[in-house]
Amino acid sequence: MSPRRAAAAIAFLYLFLGYIWISFSDRFLLTIAAESNYLTELQTYKGWAYVTITAALLYILAYRALQRERNLSERDGLTLLLNRHMFERELASEIQYAHDNQQNLIVIMLNIDGFKQVNSHVSLEAGDKFLITVASVLREACHQQALIARFGNDEFAIALPDSTWPDDVIPTLQQIQRRIAHIRVPEAPQLSFTASAGIALYPRDGSGANELIDAASLALDQAQQTDRGSYKLYNAELSAIMSNKAKLLFDLKVAIDKRQLTVMYQPQFCVSENRMTGLEVLVRWNHPERGLISPCDFIPLAEQNGLIWGITDFVMQQAITELTEHELLYRDVQRVSFNVSAADFNGSESCDRFLANLSKLPGDWSVIELELTESAALLNLEGVKQVLEKLTARGVQVSLDDFGTGYSSLNTLRLLPIQEVKIDQSFVKDIVQNKQDAKLVKTILAMAQALHLRVVAEGVETHAQANYLMKAGCEEFQGFLYARPMPINHLVTFIKNLKQQQRAQS
Repeated sequence: MSPRRAAAAIAFLYLFLGYIWISFSDRFLLTIAAESNYLTELQTYKGWAYVTITAALLYILAYRALQRERNLSERDGLTLLLNRHMFERELASEIQYAHDNQQNLIVIMLNIDGFKQVNSHVSLEAGDKFLITVASVLREACHQQALIARFGNDEFAIALPDSTWPDDVIPTLQQIQRRIAHIRVPEAPQLSFTASAGIALYPRDGSGANELIDAASLALDQAQQTDRGSYKLYNAELSAIMSNKAKLLFDLKVAIDKRQLTVMYQPQFCVSENRMTGLEVLVRWNHPERGLISPCDFIPLAEQNGLIWGITDFVMQQAITELTEHELLYRDVQRVSFNVSAADFNGSESCDRFLANLSKLPGDWSVIELELTESAALLNLEGVKQVLEKLTARGVQVSLDDFGTGYSSLNTLRLLPIQEVKIDQSFVKDIVQNKQDAKLVKTILAMAQALHLRVVAEGVETHAQANYLMKAGCEEFQGFLYARPMPINHLVTFIKNLKQQQRAQS
């Protein structure tokens, strides 16, 4: 029942009770006043005036209270957009209207990439203001017939009745994405945002509200995983792809919980001195049904779904345990590098996690090095900086991986406590033939020397690459030319053989 009808029912009930009261009063007064019609008529007029005015006031108050209660139950409390329940109900009505009138309808699911940084590293109040601004952008960009809802946190839904793809949708969506990209948080102006979107078409992609929402959500997931800040249109193949990823995600959760992942070690070398300078610890997943799954497939999945913490903790704990049990740490291994993600630096708990993992070390923490990519550092620069400063104060070293592939390398070196840079393998691959790559590598080496940074070249696979890098001034190498990633038992044998070679040469 609508608030208007409910308030009218309340007022009518009050009038009915008023009629009973006035009738009873008239009979009572007639008995007392001995048939005094004047007295009873006066009482009746006064009674009806009182009841009518009170009923009118009661209707107004009840209507406003019920309307407010309905708004609260149908609207998102922060942005005043529709909530999910009301959006689904209104969308069902629009679908029925579109069906009856043979019209199209578009459903868009929208997510703000990078929003979590605001709540985590600025404040919840700043996050609320940002979401209110996004809601205003959506209202202004969409036409009046559009349904706009906030489903939760930074996820929004839009339904565009009587719209066609792509003519009506793309201009609206591009305007929304452009305006959201220009929103800035005053407390952290360095933060930037993009909006990823998934699109579903009625009747092609579904005939019900939930079907269209699910289809648009699948397309949104695909957009976020392949190219953040873009939009994807749902198609039938997408459902199979996302179903496969959902199964893979479930299996990954099981693998983390049951510690089914394994760690591998890839040595790093100073070739001129014929000695191993360190190890990079890598994670591998041998799926019981699918076999070996590439980290390129499951690491991004873990980052996007909040599982990377579990993987990082497992890798650090397992590697420290294995290297300690085989008595390699400190004696044969002077540096152990762990890859970390931007998601590993999310909030104050991050530092506590690293401290807990490294507390298992039997000696000095300077043996540990954290490798993070420049792009990951830039996603959460302030959070990364705070954690790294606390860890480096305890002796932990920091390496900037894939150096030179980002867009502000010098600024990253200036802001973070970096001791090492790793030349990305994309520059090493064609360094002998590609003059541009050779110039970039020489520039990186010169800059690192000026800043007293250690340099490791990744992906060295040929003697030609190694010779060119040595002539350019690079001293440390990592790649298949020297050693492939290996499990702990192979590493023990590898180090034993390396010692024998060194003794034979000396």
